[in-house]
Amino acid sequence: MQTLFKTILLTFSFITICSPAVAASGPVTVNADIQAGDSKAIRLKSLPQNAVIAVSVESSGKIKAMVMDASNYLRFPNHHRPLFVGQIQRRLAFSVTIPATGDYYLLLDNRAGQKPRAVKVTVNAARSSKDQLESANHILRNFEEQLHKVFVFDPFYFGVKQCGETKAFIEGSGIVLCTEYLYQLYYSIKDKQMAQNALAVSIFHEVGRVLLSNWKHPMSTNQGVADEFAIVLMVMVNQEGRAGAISKYFIENPSVLKDLDKQLRGKNHPLSEQAARNIPGWLKNPKFVLKWQKLLVPHMQTTLLKRLHQHPTDWTDLPLVEKELEVRRKKSTRL
Repeated sequence: MQTLFKTILLTFSFITICSPAVAASGPVTVNADIQAGDSKAIRLKSLPQNAVIAVSVESSGKIKAMVMDASNYLRFPNHHRPLFVGQIQRRLAFSVTIPATGDYYLLLDNRAGQKPRAVKVTVNAARSSKDQLESANHILRNFEEQLHKVFVFDPFYFGVKQCGETKAFIEGSGIVLCTEYLYQLYYSIKDKQMAQNALAVSIFHEVGRVLLSNWKHPMSTNQGVADEFAIVLMVMVNQEGRAGAISKYFIENPSVLKDLDKQLRGKNHPLSEQAARNIPGWLKNPKFVLKWQKLLVPHMQTTLLKRLHQHPTDWTDLPLVEKELEVRRKKSTRL
């Protein structure tokens, strides 16, 4: 599993590829007071086609944020078609890909408000999203290829895209990671390493969910089972340190996890408060991974089974591995 281990390390590093703090020019921060019934615009000059603007807005209360081109801004509030519209309670992070070169406006709308709002806006503008997405998709495709060398499962789509809203994954039979989730992790956690750790647990949660469904597990839709299985997989590929670190971080900083839940509206956000609290106990249990081997061994590639037979790990169920190898040997002989 050494190749998979190296691929995993590369996979979690792509938050750096997509992170506005690394890939972007800026940041530019603007503070503004917006009176009740009023709006205020921030001009974003001469943005190139396919640029990505990554925006973080903090507000003292409910307000609406919109991104639009110059022609739509001139028509506001009549018949305008914004590229992005988002409702902000306290904080919101999002990204928008610019469709054509030109000036754009970030409009902060308090027209429906009854009180003035104090707003802080941070904007990063990356030159292009195309290379970022291609790099990230290549890494994730490689991740799935390496996973096939460990387990037997039906192929599924594994990629990353801009989803147009702040969510972690697009629901479906495969795994589609949203770039907006990467931005939100970075803005909420504000620590690149911890953001990578959170991303690791999220991806393994989705991998676990898909594998359980692929293998027709009766509890494949159970959130708690997927949480546990994700950590099992992480231990098996030497990533338990990431799981333990982000668990400890969220337990010590519950407001950060609550902010993530709020920004993602409780949807498609795998790392729940309960999971964060369960992880330390799971990692301390010496039989935690071992008890899952009855499910995993029949789905392991023969090459891996032979390696585990020759070099057992702490979690290897050796009699089960030997039995499965014998079953496959007899089956191969009959063929």
